[in-house]
Parts: sequence; C-alpha cells; structure tokens
Amino acid sequence: MRILLTTLKKVLFWSYERGSWQYDVMCVLILLFIFAFPNRFLHTAQTMDASVAYQEPIFVSREEVGQFDPARMDEVIAERLSEKYGHTVTILRTEPHVDSSGNVTGYLAWRRKE
Repeated sequence: MRILLTTLKKVLFWSYERGSWQYDVMCVLILLFIFAFPNRFLHTAQTMDASVAYQEPIFVSREEVGQFDPARMDEVIAERLSEKYGHTVTILRTEPHVDSSGNVTGYLAWRRKE
C-alpha cells in the first residue's frame, strides 16, 4: 500500500527525473489524453439550431443608418452591417434603442450566427 501511495505522490507532484521511463510514460499518457480522448466529452455547451441561435445584439447608431423607410429597417441595417463587416449579414430581429427622454438613438440588431 505504501508503494502505491508513494507512486501516486510522485505522479501528482511530477517528481520523476526528466528522461526516466516513468517521466516518459506520464508524457505519453498526457499526449494520449489530448489526441485520443473523444472531443464530444470536452464540450459542455449545448448546440442550437442555427435558425434560432442568437448572439448579443449589435448597436447601430441612427447616424450610421441615416433616413430610411421604417418598413425596410431590417434590410437597411443588414446592408450597413454587411458594409461594416465585409460579408453578408442576415438580420433576424431589430429593435429601436431609445434614451431616457424617449428619443431613438439607434437600433439593436440580432444577426444569424455564422
């Protein structure tokens, strides 16, 4: 029993000399864990369907958007964000952002995760 405890202590505190066979075995075990352990056990976040996956909202100021027809709000904001990010952006939802006095300062846009 004492040998087992001593060995466990040496492994936990990495007490073996570099180049010894015990050191090499521990390194091989670590590499096996890294490369052979199934990836699905390491991911804890649940994946969602891309059509319902939301990110944090992106704030788009009124000055950035300019004047537009309120019926085209999603379309105009998607165009501005596409120009800003350099790729096509799909807007799922938008909401006006108002300050304490009730004035619209910009818009919050939720885009599809890519």
